[in-house]
Formats: sequence, C-alpha cells, structure tokens
Amino acid sequence: MANSELQGGLADGRANADGNADGTVKQSDRLPAAVLWDMDGTLINSEPYWGESEAQLLARAGKVWDPEVAGTLQGSSLAFVADFMLKQAGVPGMSAQDVIDFMVAYVYRKEVEALPWTNGVYSVLEMLRDAGVPQYLVTSSPKPMARNLVEQAPAGAFAGYVCNETPVEHKPSPQPYLYAASQLGVDIADCLIFEDSVPGLTAAGASGASWVSVTGYSSIDARELGLASQFIRDYTGLTLEDIAGFLGK
Repeated sequence: MANSELQGGLADGRANADGNADGTVKQSDRLPAAVLWDMDGTLINSEPYWGESEAQLLARAGKVWDPEVAGTLQGSSLAFVADFMLKQAGVPGMSAQDVIDFMVAYVYRKEVEALPWTNGVYSVLEMLRDAGVPQYLVTSSPKPMARNLVEQAPAGAFAGYVCNETPVEHKPSPQPYLYAASQLGVDIADCLIFEDSVPGLTAAGASGASWVSVTGYSSIDARELGLASQFIRDYTGLTLEDIAGFLGK
C-alpha cells in the first residue's frame, strides 16, 4: 500500500481541555476522529507550479495556455489533465505518460526546493498533532510529491497518505477519503476534511465526513456551486475550538 512506510506517528488519545482562552477545547467540544487533508490548493498553494508546467508544455507546441482553462482543471487527476492537454489543447508528439512525466518532474523540482504552505496551515498541523488528532494526506498527486510533503510537514503530523498510485478510485469519488479513514481505523462520519476543488469537494461531500472549503487559492465559487456550507480563506488564527465546531455541519 502507498501509505505503509508512513504508518506510526499517531499520538494516543485526544485533547479535551477545560475551555481556556488559549484556543484549547472545552469538555463539551468534540475533536474529529481524524483530519483528512487535500494537498494542492489546500495544504500548499502549488497550483501556480502546475500552471507553469502546463504553459511550458504548450509553449513547446507554439501555443499559449489560457489561465481560465487551466482553472477548470484544478483538482483533476493527472490522467485527466494529460488527456485534456493532448485532445483539447493539442500537444503533438507526446503520449499521455510523456505529458504526466513532464509536469510531475517540473512541479516536483519546485516543491523539493520549498513547499508553498498555505497561510497558517503549518501551525494547525502542529496543533492537531499535539492534540492527538490523527491526520492523513489524501491527494491525486504522485507518490514522490505526497511523500515530500509528509517529510517537510511537522514531524509526526501525518500517519500516512493516499496518492495517485493508491489502488482506489480518484476524486470526485469519495473512495480516497473512505480508504484513508479505514487505514486509520476511524469512522468517516467522525472525520473532518479540508478541500478546495470541485472534484475534491464533491468527494468530501459524498464521503459522509464533515468538510470545509478552503477558498484562498481556489478559482471556483464553492458556495455558488453548492459544494460546501463551511468556508475559510486560510488557516490563520484557527483554533481547536474552531476545528471542533466544524463537525456535524
């Protein structure tokens, strides 16, 4: 399994503090059984990297990439993007795997140098880890990218990851999230998901979990599309009480 090497790092128990003003949760508040994270556009703002890779690919064919078209591909699987690039955008002399390899290599180099963490999210990862809340990465990106993020995240924050190579249906199917919950041994109904794209929010909504739309780097209007009812721009100032408050909504 794609996540086997990353099991462990789960803290036992769950925080239940006395409701102090420092952001700890009250006895009456219930933290998620796990927090499940999308990667691109949610944990990190990598969409510009992917857009650059697509633009460079089209430039080879003497074409200019339309940013609005690029926005419609946000959150899609690599196979879908590659098929679109070949059939709709017109990239001659390349196979779908050639397109995927080019894009992945470009973005991976950028992310290894430095991950563009979303505002405030690194502190939230630490906060949840310290509170004993299991966390799992659920992405359609390839395994090297998922592993790189887990390695650059706070030590012990992630119990594992679902990636492009994991043998489950991709988003918008809820299967990646159901798989993550099963790997953690928790009920998906007790989990919280952070997402940003149409496929991801669709998957989250169909999973049975509570979910939040992260809007800061998204090109869609999730509220207008009816894809979510809870929204945050980024994670600045987010507390355990806020996390608990997202459940069941």
